[in-house]
Amino acid sequence: MSRHLARIFRRKIFVASGGLALAVSLLTPASSAQRPEQAQPAAQPVAATATGAVSPFAQSGPRNMIKRLQDTYISNTDTVDHSQERLLHIGTPNGGTTKYRSFLKFDVSRLTGANIKRASLRMYNSFVAVQDCNQNPWFGVYRVAEAWDQQTITWANQPTVGEGVGKWFGVGHPTCEDQPNKYLPDESSGILRIDITDMVTAWTRPGTTTPNHGIRLSSNEGAPHPTTGATGYKDFCSMNPTTPDKDRACTKAYFAPTLEVEFNEGSTPLIAGNEYGPPYAGGYPVATEALEFLDSNKPSVWEASKPYQRWLPDAYHAVEDTSLNGAAWKGGTSHKLRPGGVYGDQVLVTGDGASGFIGVIPYPALSGYHWAINVKSAGEPGDLHGVEVLPDGGVVAAFAGGNGFPGKIELYTRTQGTPGNWSGTPKQTIPLNSAHEVVYDPNGGYVWALGGLELVRFTYDTGTKQLTDPKRFALPKQSGGGGAWGHDLTPVYGNPDRLWVGANGGVAQFSKSGAAQCHTKNDPAKWPATAQVAEVENGANHWCTDYANEPLVNTRIMLNSVGSDPVTGRVATTCAKECGLANLDADGKPTYTTSWIETIDSVNGLKQYRWSEHSKHYKATWAVASYK
Repeated sequence: MSRHLARIFRRKIFVASGGLALAVSLLTPASSAQRPEQAQPAAQPVAATATGAVSPFAQSGPRNMIKRLQDTYISNTDTVDHSQERLLHIGTPNGGTTKYRSFLKFDVSRLTGANIKRASLRMYNSFVAVQDCNQNPWFGVYRVAEAWDQQTITWANQPTVGEGVGKWFGVGHPTCEDQPNKYLPDESSGILRIDITDMVTAWTRPGTTTPNHGIRLSSNEGAPHPTTGATGYKDFCSMNPTTPDKDRACTKAYFAPTLEVEFNEGSTPLIAGNEYGPPYAGGYPVATEALEFLDSNKPSVWEASKPYQRWLPDAYHAVEDTSLNGAAWKGGTSHKLRPGGVYGDQVLVTGDGASGFIGVIPYPALSGYHWAINVKSAGEPGDLHGVEVLPDGGVVAAFAGGNGFPGKIELYTRTQGTPGNWSGTPKQTIPLNSAHEVVYDPNGGYVWALGGLELVRFTYDTGTKQLTDPKRFALPKQSGGGGAWGHDLTPVYGNPDRLWVGANGGVAQFSKSGAAQCHTKNDPAKWPATAQVAEVENGANHWCTDYANEPLVNTRIMLNSVGSDPVTGRVATTCAKECGLANLDADGKPTYTTSWIETIDSVNGLKQYRWSEHSKHYKATWAVASYK
């Protein structure tokens, strides 16, 4: 997805219009015959370790950690308030008679003290003059040194600026090749990113003496270039997305000025669906259920920091096909980061039982979709519990059954989720009692599916697009003789032989090979106990209790989710019903959601964290873009 040309950097000194000498790191072509490419890279993939774990990557937007505060432009020819307009202008369209500068500001206060790895200002260049096509003229991005207000700022009272960075870029419409991408906004050619890591680092340093007064954009304000004729005049989409009848480019929220920050490197995020949608100041979105991304660096501050990012399949996130029923989204029952396979880079695959939406979403852009369908027909119970994306772009889903509908596994091909032309009719359906989760295994090309009473391994035939050759492994019963009733299945990242299995009875690891005895601890009150393991074929070699911190990890019953962070080894779980941490309904009865995410490690032991007592989580998963 990202393509970069080799570039040469050279330090230069520029004088801004306010008279300040600025040390600016500017991109310089190797020769006059070579210019930087116009097509800018898509969303910077979050750096992944060898384990596939990513670092937190926040984008400014409603209900996210970073907020958009102000943007406007000023002109030397008027004193009008331009803060609610759809465009930001810079430079001059007429040789200096009319000059424009634009100002932006973001709230980064909740990142104070974070370790900032990279910060970019993402903009959408919606227009350049015809003489600027293919010229990529220069413009500057400067740190504002004084306070300003978007409604009262004018050319006469504009604030001074400090250091800045330079950028060459020039894509726009209608005369240049900019083409907004309806389904994948980040692949639009008008997207550009400017590295402002130094600015954001200075703003978020504890006790900083560099207050955040925002950013100024400006360009050439005099005569056109004597050789190329380039003016440097540009329009950018503002923080006020418009409607298609007014502008074909600035209609998507993703094209609004956005601050992207990767921070706290090595702190694998946790992803959790939340049926609780707190109100948001300003009205968007209203109390809406969402997937939430939580920084695991210091969970004790979640109440103050809150989720750094949220996502749901709505128009704001460029999921505009109403037939996908994204408006009925209830937070998501399954969510995983995965290698993108045929889609490139990384993706989020997620499904939601209440709405029936299943999508493969570009990550970290989290806008638009590669693939999406809806699987909930009239009268169906909303029993979708698990989803997995295959390397060839197909998707497997697990349905628990209910209301007279049987549990099942369904397979969908890549073409069935084509944006704008999807089909929810499965390529293949396989019965599986109380099917709850599915996991792809690249070691052998298997798909593992967890039901209420058994774990099933299928071979995925990439030619016929079929699941074949099922091999079944019975789950040990609970001590009282009842079924285990499996709920969650995740890789033990870093150990390709193991899978985590969460069930009503508790937690175990499953050894795929069954090569050695791994059931080493017996507590008759815990699942899986020795007597019940002995009842299943080769049980002591498949159902494992020899993992680290087993007594603490396997403390709860009714496990909805379980998984481990490959960076720190921490285990995270959620549980429901009679586990002791479940939400209560209006009648005081425990439900299948919880406000708590429980973590276990050898240093801190067993801890519970939440960012709101009103949260309603079903699962929590580590953000690891890997199958194993």
